Amino acid sequence: MGFWDFLNFKKRDFTDHYAPFTQANFFNENAGQIVSSVTAMQVPPYASAINLLSSSLAKLSIHVEKDGKQIDNHPIKRLFENPSEFLDSYTLFQQSEMNRLNEGNAYVYIQRNNTGSAENLLLINPSFVNIMIEKGGYHYQVTNNGDSFEVFPRDMIHVKSPVLDMNSLKGLGYYKILERQIGLWLAAQSHQNNYFALGSNPNSVIETPEKLSPEKREMVREAWEKLNGGPTNRHRVAVVDAGMKYQKMGFNFQELEMNVLFDSVTKQIASVFNVAPYMLGHEGTGNTYTNVETQNMNFLQQALMPSIVAWEHQLKKLFVKDDGHRAKFNYETLLRADSKTRAERIKTLVDAKVMTINEGRQYEGLSPMENIEE
Repeated sequence: MGFWDFLNFKKRDFTDHYAPFTQANFFNENAGQIVSSVTAMQVPPYASAINLLSSSLAKLSIHVEKDGKQIDNHPIKRLFENPSEFLDSYTLFQQSEMNRLNEGNAYVYIQRNNTGSAENLLLINPSFVNIMIEKGGYHYQVTNNGDSFEVFPRDMIHVKSPVLDMNSLKGLGYYKILERQIGLWLAAQSHQNNYFALGSNPNSVIETPEKLSPEKREMVREAWEKLNGGPTNRHRVAVVDAGMKYQKMGFNFQELEMNVLFDSVTKQIASVFNVAPYMLGHEGTGNTYTNVETQNMNFLQQALMPSIVAWEHQLKKLFVKDDGHRAKFNYETLLRADSKTRAERIKTLVDAKVMTINEGRQYEGLSPMENIEE
């Protein structure tokens, strides 16, 4: 059974009266470079930001709750733990979030059983999907190898980037938002590569007392390289005659000084993703937070929380009835301080009767103790 058979899509005949919103041009030239979702991932700070945010989201556990209480035995909870036979939970959410940030859209198909309950969550390549507008609503057209399949909105988890392309009702990938910065980085990187690969400057010059014809210049060059070039002639004494002078050229590293440019681009990329530059490996900045808790809180609120809210809103589609159940990401681990601060906080709350000893142990991931006074 193939992947597309497993999806069990209902095939439809799409006619011209469906007027799809067309996506903007995929490639854009900036600083002489082609900027796309593929070439953008060759820019280290951009790729680092994508990996940081997607892996941070995927590491968070998801639970089902109703009226503020967790429901551990809910079937959707088990679905989060084992979404399908193709992908585990971490890979599904990590790759989906990468698609959302880089491509602009994350698509996860909800495969349901005969009763309408969600059975599998399947990752869909964003390039396979178009949004088809029709009278009274819209649906998703998924195309693969020439075959088109219709998916209704209730069966497609679609999480967009913060910036929408109003021509297609899709999210814009961050590479589109940062295309100038990415193009500048790629151009500088290409310049450096060409400098070393092609040799921008000669490493030495032979000066002659008289002007030479092109043929004689080539003869002198070949003779010099034959006598003094190659590994067998390394460190040997060179003899210059006929009034010629040998001059060693200095290597000017200032011509390769790109640190200022790279630093500037890294800071701009970090700013767009709402992360601190040091989290992207920027050497010019350090962690300015006084403790781990403040650092994690800032990362959660500014960088990660918008993604969490967007995902939680779309995950409502997993529940057949709107009866108060909802999926929630557990980000408590991001709010934890160092071990000493956590211990002092729990002790204070237990002493103040705000929480019990076993609740404090549960917060630390420890099993409850029996026969203790609460």
